[in-house]
Parts: sequence; structure tokens; C-alpha cells
Amino acid sequence: MRIAAVFAAAFGAAFLGAAAPTKAQTGPSFALGQPVEQFSRPSLRTIDDERLFRESLFGRRVTEEIAVASRALEAENDRLLAELTARETELTELRAEMSLEEFRAAANAFDLQAEEVRRTQSEKRQRLAQFEESERRRFFSEISSVLQEVLEAEGGQILIDARAVIIARIDVDMTDQAIKAMDDAIGDGGAAPFPLTLP
Repeated sequence: MRIAAVFAAAFGAAFLGAAAPTKAQTGPSFALGQPVEQFSRPSLRTIDDERLFRESLFGRRVTEEIAVASRALEAENDRLLAELTARETELTELRAEMSLEEFRAAANAFDLQAEEVRRTQSEKRQRLAQFEESERRRFFSEISSVLQEVLEAEGGQILIDARAVIIARIDVDMTDQAIKAMDDAIGDGGAAPFPLTLP
């Protein structure tokens, strides 16, 4: 039933009702050797919302900001790991010169330091994901009116998620047109209300 519905939406009910008398058909009919392009485009349009975000100026800015912050975070992780490794080596070398109580205290302090570093860096990584989610919500909150204008300009009446389509003509997808329209409408979105900072 799903495939039948898709073909009915894309090509018109007449295609599925081929057994009905010819005179009863009111829509365009198909003939062997006749290019599909000769028929009017269907009123259904599709859009890939993930590509819409990723390839827009807005999405590219967000991706670049996250990439820059990620590189800085990785560099900081490497530095902190080197410091912890050096401290661990130092404790190992001092073990013979320390009493059992002193070593245990130093080892416990080291463990607490390592755990604090792990927690802090994990929170920073989470902030990257939170920033992307926040910016995605901001982008898609401004999309409705733009998509409506593009849909009307494309002569469409219904817009659905491309992931819900099994098969369709290429010209029913309006993602490229939507990307251009969003770029014209909001550009890269400017500075985020909650800037990505990783102190």
C-alpha cells in the first residue's frame, strides 16, 4: 500500500487505474516512448532537511565553529594527558623515598586530579553537542515561511521529508532551492545567542 500511495502521488491515480476505460481518464496518460518530462510536474515536493542545514551558510558556519573548538579541545586534552602522565611517572619515581602514608595521600590526590580533568573535559565535549543542537533549533525555527515561499514558487502544494519517499522523480526535490532561499533570508545566522566558549 505504501508503494501504491507513492506512485499515486507522483504520477496520478490514472497510472494505477490502467484497467479503467480510457474515456474515464481525465489526467495525463502515458504512452510507450513518451518522455516523462513532457508531463506537468506533480504537486508533491520533497526536501532533505539534514542537507538543508549542513549545506546552508548557517550550517557551514556552525560546523566550522564546532571544528575549531574541537581542535582546541583536543589540543588541551593532549596537554593535560601529558601533564598527568608526567605526574604519574614522578610519583612512581618518588615511591621509594616516601612513607606508605605519604604515597597513599599523593596517589589519592593524583586520582582526584585525574578524575576532575576527565569530568571537566567531558563537560566541554557536551557543550559542543549542546551548541550544535541549539543552533539547529534556531535554524529550523526560521524555516517555515521560507519553505512555504519556495514551495509556492516551485508550483508545489505538499512538502514531505525525502526520507519518507521510496522512489520519486528527481525534479520533485526542492532542497537546492530551499538552501538558496535560506541563505538569502538569514545568511550564516550571525553570532549565536549562546556563543560556543570552552574556557
